[in-house]
Amino acid sequence: MKNRGRTFALPRNRRLVLDICAAARGVPAFPVERTLKLGTVAAARQAAKVRISWVTLFLRAYGLAGVDVPELRQVYSKYPWPRLYEHPEAVASISIHRDDPLGGKRLIWARIAGPETRSLLEIQNALEHAVRGPLEEVFKDGIRMERVPTPLRRLSWWLGMNWQGRQKAKKIGTCSISTLASEDTLNRGHPLIVTSSIAYSRCDELGDCLVTLQCDHRVLDGMLASHALHRIEHHLIHQCVDELGEL
Repeated sequence: MKNRGRTFALPRNRRLVLDICAAARGVPAFPVERTLKLGTVAAARQAAKVRISWVTLFLRAYGLAGVDVPELRQVYSKYPWPRLYEHPEAVASISIHRDDPLGGKRLIWARIAGPETRSLLEIQNALEHAVRGPLEEVFKDGIRMERVPTPLRRLSWWLGMNWQGRQKAKKIGTCSISTLASEDTLNRGHPLIVTSSIAYSRCDELGDCLVTLQCDHRVLDGMLASHALHRIEHHLIHQCVDELGEL
């Protein structure tokens, strides 16, 4: 007799992933890519007395780029009429892979507001808390949402994505980072529910790093997205290198 497979219930920790995939279907996303020359950044990071992750560096530069390109801080709302809302600060959603207390692995999303006004050390500490802190504390809103029946969750997502720009920026975010660079992998096609999202590769021996910026076409066009990548590179090479040196 042939071995048979098995059917089992969808793990609760996959519910929000499915919600995000459903919400992303309504976003007209497009990618722009650029190879950033980050050899000086890699050297400064290696020489720093405090370990600062690449996520922290990109998040700091991303926030500063949002000062130069305010469209990175804008979000689109469809109802009751199509409009844009510009948040006073960047609110970043960071994808994090963690152990699930119920078993297996899971995704959580850490929200970090105002990276343009935070130091590298402050951002690093916030990220480490999201990675190592008690899951019930660092992802309490997400865990609470996972317990809600699917129709109510989807209604909440629809309202968040389409109705109030301010709440969308605060609760969902204006930007995000999703990276598998530590696995030497580039995940350039992840679902987009914010205005823009970064994925980046591991730096090669020359310090070259391929960066993909996915954008909501209702807010950003290709030329502006390209300019945003240039500004991110500029702030990595200058502001971030200076701050690494101060550490």
